[in-house]
Amino acid sequence: MIHDSAEVPRIPMQLASGCLVASIQIDLNDEVLFRFKRDLLEEIRLTQTRAVLLDVSGVDIMDRIEFEAICEIMRMSRLMGARSMLVGVKPEIACSLMDFDLDFTQMETALTLDLAFEKLHANGHSNGGRHESM
Repeated sequence: MIHDSAEVPRIPMQLASGCLVASIQIDLNDEVLFRFKRDLLEEIRLTQTRAVLLDVSGVDIMDRIEFEAICEIMRMSRLMGARSMLVGVKPEIACSLMDFDLDFTQMETALTLDLAFEKLHANGHSNGGRHESM
């Protein structure tokens, strides 16, 4: 059951160096992921950004269902024309996700936000350097 959206924590997003950065610093659950998906896709539409960085450096635990939801959100972002990258996966999460025998071939990742920005800008992804908060 999805709760009233006012009760569900929001994942903060901001434009930085022409990229929409979502900083996931809270525990993930169905309600949080549903709201995040809706909020992120709306921000992509409004800002017309061409790149999305999902920073999960603040996530301590991620199970298969949560990871698959993040992957689905990344695919939706790409469908809307925004390159998406998963950033900041902790070593213990990487180890546990490998145990699930998942397909990582379509996923772009970076260890840090700085490295993610380097990858994006090396390929010319930018929105003219606009900086805004959501």
